Amino acid sequence: MQDNQPIVTLGMPVYNGENFIREAIESILAQTFQDFELIITDNASTDATAAIVEEYVKADPRVQYVHNGKNIGAAANYNVSFNLARGKYMKWCAHDDRISPNFLEACVKHLESDPTLSLAFASTTGINTDGDLVDAEGHETPSLMDPDPSKRFMDAITLAGTCFPIFGLFRMSMLKTSTLHRPYYGSDRGLIAEMAALGKYLRVDEATFYNREHMQRSINIDDKVARSKWQNGTSSRVAAAEHLNLARHLFEIAGRHKNVVSPWKMRRKLSAHIFKPRQVGRYIMELTGIISPRAAQILRSLGTKKQQSTA
Repeated sequence: MQDNQPIVTLGMPVYNGENFIREAIESILAQTFQDFELIITDNASTDATAAIVEEYVKADPRVQYVHNGKNIGAAANYNVSFNLARGKYMKWCAHDDRISPNFLEACVKHLESDPTLSLAFASTTGINTDGDLVDAEGHETPSLMDPDPSKRFMDAITLAGTCFPIFGLFRMSMLKTSTLHRPYYGSDRGLIAEMAALGKYLRVDEATFYNREHMQRSINIDDKVARSKWQNGTSSRVAAAEHLNLARHLFEIAGRHKNVVSPWKMRRKLSAHIFKPRQVGRYIMELTGIISPRAAQILRSLGTKKQQSTA
């Protein structure tokens, strides 16, 4: 471990990442900006992840390895590296993604020059299992530079796309005041919105985030209960109510930062969003699923048939 405080902390949560983790680590060690620590938090992997990571720990004092005694879920594992971080800035890294060599240098430059930024993130390019360039899934979030925190908050909710900014570089002083990752799938959307309220977002187009598409990604888990287990370590129908949990999380966030923006202003704008008919329909479906999964299945089937009949 470095004796001096690094400028950047990179946290890499992983579970059974032997397939791509070597590429991810190599892309970090190849950065033109070298003043960083890399904290890899292993969620009790059962494959060769530990052996691969130990190679890098022995070779580079900036690389640290934390092995959880059991799988605590993705959310808690993300927060482990945050709690250990010493950097002025922090970036989370997925074990299956890569970043361009100038990623840290470019993002640090902008964060250093503009103290109103809470986050600097790169443009996104997709890669496949072989590392070949492909179209990225979803769409990118634009820069959010409006001086009104409530406007940035709502824009982050409605324009977040595939939440690529969660893998950007955060200002740690602002991140420390956030709610971090919560134990429901999609809580990164809440964190992204909260950080937008706390500061401005800048997309750094000269840097690149390579997002890998493969079938083992959590986004490809169709069953919401299974996704909740991935997120929090246990299967839960309550945690699987992703839209309800996000709405509750956002409502909490909207009242947390009185020194930055009026809670009344934030919650007034948020209410207009969460009570749209489409959103309310989602909440009803999820509540039905908590009470009676069978009834929710019937409602989904009826909705699918209605869509097909009007297509």
